[in-house]
Amino acid sequence: MKKETSMKNFIFRMMTIVMKIRGIFRNKKKEVLLTGIKKGDVVLDYGCGIGFNTIPAAEIAGEKGKIYALDFHPLAIKTVGKEIRKKGLTNVETILSDLDTGIPDKSVDIVLLYNVIPMIENRPALIKELYRALRLGGILSVKSGLGVNLYSRERIKTNNLEKLMIDNGPLKLRKKIGKFHIFEKID
Repeated sequence: MKKETSMKNFIFRMMTIVMKIRGIFRNKKKEVLLTGIKKGDVVLDYGCGIGFNTIPAAEIAGEKGKIYALDFHPLAIKTVGKEIRKKGLTNVETILSDLDTGIPDKSVDIVLLYNVIPMIENRPALIKELYRALRLGGILSVKSGLGVNLYSRERIKTNNLEKLMIDNGPLKLRKKIGKFHIFEKID
């Protein structure tokens, strides 16, 4: 697979500031719960950034669950590593990678793909990789928000997002809640 272009450290730091400020006003745990996550689930937080969703997912999935926190930016992995050590979480594995997750086939219950798609050049390859890692009936939760605008001005419309998921999965849109699109692996 083609490697994604790395984000400059300055832009990553700016996104970090925006995410921390916005995090004060958002219920991150509630957002992660929209996926149907439960104790024991295996979750991939693809494009984990500073662990905005990794930490609540790890707390919800518990000791019997597993969270993969993947990002292609070394500062993201460093930041998440510090947070999981600070919170004493033992169910999180960080992965420094881009499109190739290295995760076994059909081993993931839920993928969190928050504020990532507009930054990815090879979207079909990404969705195919996530589809490969998802188990049948697994959930792919997609959201694009403000932080992405620091890196990409592109907005992805729901019908384009659905086409991307069907063409490269198939993944079917199960529900849309605000900016959250919840897809399910159907085949």
